Amino acid sequence: MPFVSITRLKVKSILYLIPFMRANEASVKQLQITSGFLSGKELVDKGLTFWTLTIWEDGDKMKTFRNSVAHRNAMQNLPYWCCEASYFHWTEESGVLPDWSTASARLIEEGKITKVRKPTSNQLSNSFPPIKWKKMERVFSSEK
Repeated sequence: MPFVSITRLKVKSILYLIPFMRANEASVKQLQITSGFLSGKELVDKGLTFWTLTIWEDGDKMKTFRNSVAHRNAMQNLPYWCCEASYFHWTEESGVLPDWSTASARLIEEGKITKVRKPTSNQLSNSFPPIKWKKMERVFSSEK
């Protein structure tokens, strides 16, 4: 059954934006060539907040990407670069990538936090605001 993953990351300072974006681009390149990736998109929201939404053939395919060198390198720096980080996964019978409103609501209601070194009060309470700005969206597709 298709597997959906949504993440929300808030970069804590503009000083971390360039290394964060480099790591993001390396992860995107890996994402698009990973077997089992169906489609995805990312959104840059207000306040240096980055949302990523992907759909996979199954959870094992997503885990293959998650364990890739590019993604692993980004995740090792995430606690230093970000002050908020959360994710949520679920299966989606339709096989269609959900819209931002649906997916972000699931993350806000059911999401899990990822450890960061200097968390905000939102991170500590696992309580994040909804998406505020949808003007900077990028769509990903498989390169196969």
